Amino acid sequence: MRSRLILIALAVSIALPVAAGEGPASRTFDAVYTATIRSIPADAGVLNVWIPLPTSRPEQAISDVVIDSPFDWKRFKESEFDDEYAFAKVPAPLTGELTIRIRFHGTRHAVDAASIKNVRLTDRERRRALKADRLVTLSPRIRKLAAEITRGKATTLDQAQAIYQYVVTHMKYDKSIPGWGSGDSERACDLKAGNCSDFHSLFISLARAKGIPSRFAIGFPLPKESDGTITGYHCWAEFYVNGKGWIPVDASEASKSSDPAVRAFLFGNQATDRVEFTMGRDLTLSPATSEPVNFFVYPRVEAKGKVVGAPAVTLEVHDAKGGAGLSTSAQ
Repeated sequence: MRSRLILIALAVSIALPVAAGEGPASRTFDAVYTATIRSIPADAGVLNVWIPLPTSRPEQAISDVVIDSPFDWKRFKESEFDDEYAFAKVPAPLTGELTIRIRFHGTRHAVDAASIKNVRLTDRERRRALKADRLVTLSPRIRKLAAEITRGKATTLDQAQAIYQYVVTHMKYDKSIPGWGSGDSERACDLKAGNCSDFHSLFISLARAKGIPSRFAIGFPLPKESDGTITGYHCWAEFYVNGKGWIPVDASEASKSSDPAVRAFLFGNQATDRVEFTMGRDLTLSPATSEPVNFFVYPRVEAKGKVVGAPAVTLEVHDAKGGAGLSTSAQ
């Protein structure tokens, strides 16, 4: 009975701030992901290049993925999160610059209480969603902080809400301090500042410390208008509630607003304002990279077992039909 009341409470809390995320129930678009890798050494030789591909998930349908590149790309699926990606061996360009374009068609669906898919976690999935990553830590101070934040909170949902409120109110969205963007929970504890990857690493660490399965998702915001070009990624987190499923949170976007309705909306809801590329941290790819990939939205380029080049990415979007959701800024 108690668990049923918890789910009803979640549905009510999601339903109240609908105005914060007014927009269509879905958004269909064509997009071009462009990855440019600059400063590749002239003597690099043959490059190993891994590039992420957008993947169909319950919240989105992806089709017609075309890699616009003359090289022999082989497609793979990562085993833990079902991320899709492509790999090729590429001669180092004489200009020191390599550009790869990926074209695809997508439909993104709004997420609310009614659309969250109730899935049962396997033991393996649960273990992975509770496991520390290299930068998403479970250190003694993370465990202590999680215990303090959730003191008196008995349910998974209440604990996750308390963690979300802590991150939203204590972290500052700030990219002026060097080191932001790596998604380092310990740095977030020290500085209480960073971008979306730093916000959500801290959320995931604190949730896992309380035994709440949590995971990291990354992709791109979609332009507020029907067409536009995005020059940086966006990421968010999801936590798991038994009998309910994976519930999204966007603490970094919530921190930018003083509107209680917006902050409430971004705990458990998503408008049609993003496209996901990959999920997870410390990803193991095939062929093997020199070390697990921290998160995967940029291309990974290696030569002679070392990372080379400086990658940059953009996403050009053209809506197939009108309408856009709550605007989300990059990174």
